[in-house]
Amino acid sequence: MNLLIDLGNTALKWATSDDPESPHTIVHGGSHHFFEKLRNALKEKPFAHVYGCYVTSRDLTLSVTRLIESFGIKVTWLKAQDCFNGPFSLVNSYKTPVQLGSDRWHAAIGAISFLPSQPLLVVHVGTATTVDCVFPKDGKMIFAGGRIAPGVVLMRDSLVTGTATLPKADGDYEDFPTDTMTAIVTGIVDSQLGLIERGMRVMQSHGFEPTLVLAGGAASRFAPYLKKEFPKSIVKHNLVLRGLALRAESEMLA
Repeated sequence: MNLLIDLGNTALKWATSDDPESPHTIVHGGSHHFFEKLRNALKEKPFAHVYGCYVTSRDLTLSVTRLIESFGIKVTWLKAQDCFNGPFSLVNSYKTPVQLGSDRWHAAIGAISFLPSQPLLVVHVGTATTVDCVFPKDGKMIFAGGRIAPGVVLMRDSLVTGTATLPKADGDYEDFPTDTMTAIVTGIVDSQLGLIERGMRVMQSHGFEPTLVLAGGAASRFAPYLKKEFPKSIVKHNLVLRGLALRAESEMLA
């Protein structure tokens, strides 16, 4: 059995290769304090191999690698490819395919595994918000490209650090905000929804009616607003791990 790791900017998610649908999350916030939790997870079962992807700092990634290897477990960090060939084929349209974030690539693979042969708008709401366009063409799936913007927390914190008087807002969305806290929350939600809506309209302008698939650490809080605007959207919290499971399987068969 293998271990799958999605090492993000603020959290590490992991699951076993035989059960990628049951992820575990360790919030690290960029620090190394979570190592004891990861060490305990590694002790639970005799993993043969770790397959992972990362978007965090090289320093933190190297530290995680050393910890895993101290158990005698081999680590393979998987990057984006020109083309994934498994149960389906996914072609990477990035000008330099390896520059595509590995989390975005594996999230697309994971989304396709749930919704094969369909046009998809894969949205990940985390430290950053990414909106990626995927569609079928000539018997293959195409990762056509996407949009990146600051996530919900980054938007809020940028207002706090970039202005002298605005508060670190928290609260509910309102159609007509009548206080500063609510105005900030509403503005941030509208900004995120506008980014997603623009991605949807671009897909539609090219003749696709995509299914919106939402994932990411902020997905649970953001989903109610998204469901209101896009009622057919689907929330899948483990897209990256699901994609890693399929990728690991293809690596072992290669």
